[in-house]
Amino acid sequence: MITDPDSLSPASHGQRSMWAFALRYRTANLNEMIIPWHVRGPLAAGAMQGALGDLVARHPTLRSRLSYQHGQLHQRIMPPTPVTLGVVDVEAATPAARLEAAVRALSDPDRPALDILNGPTFLAQLYRLDADEHVLCLYVHHGMCDGWSIGIMLRELVALYQARLEGRVADLPALTEQYVDVARWEQQAYDSGQLDDEIRYWRAELDGLPPPVALPAIAQRKGNRDWRAGTTHVMEPAAFLQGLRETAGKLRASPFALLLAALAVLLRHRTGSEDLLVGVPTLNRWSASAMQIVGYMTSMLPVRVRPAGALGFDALCAQAHTTIRKMLAYGRVPLEVLLRETALAPSGNTVFPIWAQFLEDSAGTSYQAAGLHFTPLATDRSSLLAELDVDMVGAASGWRCEFAYRSALFAPDAMHSMMLDYVGTLRRVMEQPRTTVQELTERLS
Repeated sequence: MITDPDSLSPASHGQRSMWAFALRYRTANLNEMIIPWHVRGPLAAGAMQGALGDLVARHPTLRSRLSYQHGQLHQRIMPPTPVTLGVVDVEAATPAARLEAAVRALSDPDRPALDILNGPTFLAQLYRLDADEHVLCLYVHHGMCDGWSIGIMLRELVALYQARLEGRVADLPALTEQYVDVARWEQQAYDSGQLDDEIRYWRAELDGLPPPVALPAIAQRKGNRDWRAGTTHVMEPAAFLQGLRETAGKLRASPFALLLAALAVLLRHRTGSEDLLVGVPTLNRWSASAMQIVGYMTSMLPVRVRPAGALGFDALCAQAHTTIRKMLAYGRVPLEVLLRETALAPSGNTVFPIWAQFLEDSAGTSYQAAGLHFTPLATDRSSLLAELDVDMVGAASGWRCEFAYRSALFAPDAMHSMMLDYVGTLRRVMEQPRTTVQELTERLS
């Protein structure tokens, strides 16, 4: 484990993008991750503070920052230091009101900002709602953490907390790799030609790209740095989700392929384009050891869909399924390498104006350990780099779809109507999956 602050290790490709963004938009907080849990039970703040320090000591990326020296961008890992867990007493008349007040406080603009260049990149705050009820929130720079890392941090934090309470060393497996090792492999794989086959695939797949999708907007895009986000969502029952899965099975496609194909129909209707590129986040952890470490490994990769009018939806779904499978098969190539090696190019402030993902929710459930009950808290999206992010979750309770969008570019009513059109398209293809794309678009508002 590297603890010498003068030790420098290569930055990952993803971190290089984060660094460039931080230099260009020094006041932007788009890459801050806010990770809150509702904690019920007799929480010992001192033990939790100590456990947070142990967590940061175990995962050096949580105490790293980026440094440009000798013509290269490096990760500089700082020595472990105690973590300060600020405690705020929340006052309100009822427990529900106190919880609401704590959730609002999570995005307090006066909170110290995270800084990938100078630090800190990790902060923690505890909101006390009652003697046995708290909100614990971690703030982590996205360049040091991703969605998969959140589950690692919670599981290990609880184990470290329990060990603190019992005055012993936590029984956690030794880490054989750290994030700096992943970044080194990434660079070596590219330099040695290990990624050449993947790069050749992407060059062919991204050849002849059309202009980026441009949804009708209410403001100029060029130079617009207003990243405030608006959201609208819909919750459908478990029967709807089951219908999606059954239809996808009949079409021999994944549920996400079906969802993406329906989104392509909607985007074709709104933009007139029959050649679409959607950004899809992928896990990008290629070894068992990489699955155990905290770090920014998620990669946004392109899925190209061509919703020609004469195409049956079943054929479009098959096309999307094949493209997604190939994306995953050739997914070791970081987005930053694709920008260097293919025709892919940024569109405004991002590479993909449209993002989409579908998650089967098993991590969003409650977690009990060390005498405490942890429940993830949802927070409103305050900012967004993409123009539209279609975020879908399947759970035991049903299917949730959220359209997050840049509120400076799109009106709330228009985005809500677009989302309802999307749900309507899904209902129609579940009933008649061989309907043509043209017929589907003619039925949209």
